[in-house]
Amino acid sequence: MSIPAPARRLLDFIGSKEAPRGYDTVFGNRMAQMPKPLTTMTVDEVIAQGKWRTDSFGSSAAGRYQFMRNTLASLKQTERLTGREVMTPALQDRLGYALLLRRGYAKFMAGQLSVIGFGLGLAQEWASFPVLAATKGAHRQVQRGQTYYLGDGLNKVLATAGEVEAVLNQMRAMPAVAVADALVVTVPAPTLPQVRDLVVPDESGLSRWLPWLLKKKPKAVAAKGRPGLHRNGSPELWDVQDALRERAYYTKGTRDGLDGPLTQEAVAQARKDNGLGDGGIDAAFLAALPAMPHRPVAAERAKISLGKAAQHAPELFGPAKWLGTFGAGLLGLGGADGAGLLDNVQGTFVRINDTADKVQTGLGYVTSIVGFLVEHKMLVFIALGLFLVVKAAGYVLDGWIKVRTAFF
Repeated sequence: MSIPAPARRLLDFIGSKEAPRGYDTVFGNRMAQMPKPLTTMTVDEVIAQGKWRTDSFGSSAAGRYQFMRNTLASLKQTERLTGREVMTPALQDRLGYALLLRRGYAKFMAGQLSVIGFGLGLAQEWASFPVLAATKGAHRQVQRGQTYYLGDGLNKVLATAGEVEAVLNQMRAMPAVAVADALVVTVPAPTLPQVRDLVVPDESGLSRWLPWLLKKKPKAVAAKGRPGLHRNGSPELWDVQDALRERAYYTKGTRDGLDGPLTQEAVAQARKDNGLGDGGIDAAFLAALPAMPHRPVAAERAKISLGKAAQHAPELFGPAKWLGTFGAGLLGLGGADGAGLLDNVQGTFVRINDTADKVQTGLGYVTSIVGFLVEHKMLVFIALGLFLVVKAAGYVLDGWIKVRTAFF
């Protein structure tokens, strides 16, 4: 596999910080305690040994790019490996490049991802790399130059923010032809019959409508891909709203593609939290958006009680209240039936059912079903009541989580 020159430059830099002793490196540089060198082991062997390395060395990180056990297992799937491949330097380079692509390498080289945004992706993948701007880390708020995983008591920064920026800027200055060659695969387009080649009898009327139907289909597919898009809305702005919603910034507005006050408020807050300063949806914002983490949550918000959460966003708990009340009522009816309080009701429905059966009409079949349900009404009430109560509890939990994570 051919690795583009800019990617090779970055991989060499990563390897020099993560594993300066080379491709056989394991966490803590305890290579002498390994049963055999890493570069002689298969992918499956390295994955299977991961728990032992964690227990023995403190981490499963291994190789020049310090692959974690779960990361390597994921790469095995995405790179379509059998697991019998040996962890040679060439394979490790290939897997390292795959991680760069995951973290936005292609977008960065195309100018669609900023240095700060790509730097954040690298910091999330390699704990020894610093974030290039203040952001919400894995455990706490982190500042420029600190590891994304600050607070875990295990990882520390091995490169400065300036060093990372220098390498990324060097990459941008390198020829980009190799990137296109590595990323683009040309697949011959299938040959489809042209509409003019289709023979449609005139008397069917289909020949008159077929061009209209074919013309309308692309618009229908586009609308289905962006539900709620206003007819005057921008598909690109809809995508921004959708990305902001995933990060808990645009949670009360409708994804309609219109630049309304809720959208502007969400963009302003996202810019502030990610160190982008004042402004709107500009090139810097669009470049940083894909790598933006979930909206930071204040400590008091993260620990809010259920009662206060319901007061903060009562609309989230409305369905739960209705379902819970109805479910409790059905459970009450089930209990009343068990006490014999509904026997008269059952007797009445049984007599109606008997009469309808004699008539043998559609009503008779309907009342047969009703009669069966009435005969077993206690179980029906209890089962339905429990279902609604459990459903209500799910709504309550979902609403509580949304409030605590600032998603509403």
